[in-house]
Amino acid sequence: MSKTVFLLLEKEPINQIGVNVLEPLLRTQGLEVHKGTDVSQVQPGTAYLFIETPNDDAWNRLKEHLTKLTVDCDIVLFNLDENPELANRALLSGIRGVFYTSDNADVMVKGIRLLQENQLWYRRDVMCNVLNRMLHFNKDSLHKLTEGDIEPVKLTKREKAIVALMSKGAKNKEIADDLSISPHTVKTHLYSAFRKTKCRNRIELLSWAQNNIPNELR
Repeated sequence: MSKTVFLLLEKEPINQIGVNVLEPLLRTQGLEVHKGTDVSQVQPGTAYLFIETPNDDAWNRLKEHLTKLTVDCDIVLFNLDENPELANRALLSGIRGVFYTSDNADVMVKGIRLLQENQLWYRRDVMCNVLNRMLHFNKDSLHKLTEGDIEPVKLTKREKAIVALMSKGAKNKEIADDLSISPHTVKTHLYSAFRKTKCRNRIELLSWAQNNIPNELR
């Protein structure tokens, strides 16, 4: 059974090239494609939500879309102009990839295939920038450890299990199915882990786990 993609388009399209190229490429990779201009049109079972991303007030508009989204699916941005900071924020927020207006068909096919293999699709400079931010975050954590005795962070057995599955690329629904709990319960445990570790997102939580509970991720 083929996976479903929903293309969330601007009411005033940024350009037709992105859609006219992206949609047929997705179909050539065995994906079923639907499209619309309202996030409420995204149906349960959708695997990937591709969001057309204009340059004007892009982050706030993206947050508005995601606030209204009720379906658990991978998020990908497309038709993005050169906007390194937006790409950085997207990666730190758990968005799976970014396609630019300047990307040609070969680049897009490569990205689509990697996304289907549950990998990320970002330019190397974006990945390096985010990695540097994460390393800085860890340096801050190490500095705090030298300021005095701090109660060690203790995740529950269930929180550790969720983080371990997340490190393997599992999404909330997949984690819920594997542990026989609801997606809402998964989110509750994740928020608890964020609070305990003072991590702001999944990437920071995985970085914390790799440094503090590496054996739990095996």
